[in-house]
Amino acid sequence: VSIPSCPSRCTYCSFVSYTSKRLLSRIPEYLEKLKRDIADNFAIINRLGLRVRTLYIGGGTPTTLNEEQLEDLLSYIDKLFDASSLDEFTLEAGRPDTIDAEKLAVAAKYGVTRMSVNPQTLCDNVLSGVGRNHTADEFYRAYDIARKSGIKYINTDLIIGLPGDTFKTFSAT
Repeated sequence: VSIPSCPSRCTYCSFVSYTSKRLLSRIPEYLEKLKRDIADNFAIINRLGLRVRTLYIGGGTPTTLNEEQLEDLLSYIDKLFDASSLDEFTLEAGRPDTIDAEKLAVAAKYGVTRMSVNPQTLCDNVLSGVGRNHTADEFYRAYDIARKSGIKYINTDLIIGLPGDTFKTFSAT
């Protein structure tokens, strides 16, 4: 399930994602079309007698959605099938600057079992240089919120060799 939007464009990113205010303003319309696509796909899965084992909500940054939008999407998916039957249900939170306790409470409520909190690096100068709108301290805040959310598995992604990163700064990360 793709949420192709982010709060800012990271210079290293090759994913299709949208950051402009005009495109971000179209998220409600996108979600309505996405829900139709999800329903159509589940209809095919059910017709073929298949079982969904994992569900991945990725991006962009799905936690760009506000709490109400995330609730709308996850409650819709919840009506289509029993998330407790999944081996894994992942929400790619990705950006610490988009994570709050309310959104993660919604994710936990609908059975998300794994999430990502991705600092990429813990060097504030490198973060700023690649277009990330958060600091290392904000990563730790977001990670703490994730730990308290009840979501069982949390991973973090690091990227080695970002512009401005050095052996010393990456080793410190």
